[in-house]
Amino acid sequence: MDIRQKALEFALNAYKNQTSKIGVDKPIIIHLVSVGNILEEYGYDSNLVAAGYLHDVLEDTKNTKFDLEKEFNNDIVSLVLDASSVKRLSEEERKKNEFEKIKDLPLRSKLIICADIINNLEDLILTFEKNGIKDFSKFNRSEEYQKWYYINIYESLINGEDSNLPIFKRLNIAIDNVFNKKEDLFLKNTIFEDSNYYQELKKLHAQKMELERLRKICQLSKPYVIEFSGTPRTGKTTIINNLFDFFKKGGFDVSIIEEFTTSKNYKDNIKKELKDLSLKDINLKIIEIVYQQLKEEIGKNKDIILIDRSINDRQIWNYKRYKSGDIANKCYMEYRDNYKQKSKELIDYLVVTYADSLTSLKRDYVSSLALEKRNFLNINNVDDYNKNLLELEDLFNESVDNYLFVDTNNISKNDSSVIVAKNIMNSMRSKYIDEFKNKYGLK
Repeated sequence: MDIRQKALEFALNAYKNQTSKIGVDKPIIIHLVSVGNILEEYGYDSNLVAAGYLHDVLEDTKNTKFDLEKEFNNDIVSLVLDASSVKRLSEEERKKNEFEKIKDLPLRSKLIICADIINNLEDLILTFEKNGIKDFSKFNRSEEYQKWYYINIYESLINGEDSNLPIFKRLNIAIDNVFNKKEDLFLKNTIFEDSNYYQELKKLHAQKMELERLRKICQLSKPYVIEFSGTPRTGKTTIINNLFDFFKKGGFDVSIIEEFTTSKNYKDNIKKELKDLSLKDINLKIIEIVYQQLKEEIGKNKDIILIDRSINDRQIWNYKRYKSGDIANKCYMEYRDNYKQKSKELIDYLVVTYADSLTSLKRDYVSSLALEKRNFLNINNVDDYNKNLLELEDLFNESVDNYLFVDTNNISKNDSSVIVAKNIMNSMRSKYIDEFKNKYGLK
């Protein structure tokens, strides 16, 4: 077995299902994996990475030096002992002794301590930014004391070493971001006139950065698929495009699947194939094409797939036809169960935007130069659509693990995008943590 994998398994067994002090839903082993991964990211050797996974086991678990010696070579044991002997001492005078001990450590031992502190500080930064406030109340010491401590740790680590090593520079940046980071006044005062909106975007950015950190330690077993549906002219397309840009700029591999029945392929090719089929066969054909299209996109190993009006949207239209008598009860129930199963298999999150019929109609006329009467978009049709949409909420609860209804009557497209992004990322965060737990057999 690779020594890194062996160390990781040892740490997993040692920590069982302990959770982090900062993120109580996160297994503490996430921190250990992250420390090892930081060391691996900078190209350090397998023994050093293994020691990164093990760096806290002597402090936080019942394992002893002798337990480590039974399983690992002297180099790894020595590295873990060095990392353990100088940390988490509470009294100020002992902290000063700690700084002196760190100064005399070999570089490789210093690197483990450095990676550990980097991960803790970067987690702290994200916690502050997600909450919108710098709060040290969970610590027993003041912000000034914490700053004094970390600056001295940094100075001890670089003592006698090359301070330009990338890992040391990253630690210095993390310390500066926690204690000295200044507000970007150009963004705050010039780009964003609405300071509340700017603060919300900062929180969203922190959520996204946390997801990116989680993605580095545990890839999802399939792309995270988000379907969008809802009343016309409720900002659905804008939200999709905003999310695409938002996640793409954060380093995620994202794709958009356009609405099937308005796509060029449907109009130019598939619609002709369907024209002589019965209503039942048309429905079955369309859902199979949509299903296969989504499966093919999932097979491309994206991180996130945004899909405009997919399987659950078909449920709305079929329910509308069923209510009007176009589809018999038995046939409708077959569609319903078929679509529900396909949705549960492929789609992780459903976003439904809606607005009352008059609001939708006003938005359509205001956003267009055309004053001609609309073929579909009228008061009666939208009222009927909304009624059917809301009646299917229980079905959506069975079709996807998570769904969100967004009433857009009195909010802007930007505010709608913020609400959707925030809720989706909360769900994605849980998904990453659950998959991490499943991967390593944690509860």
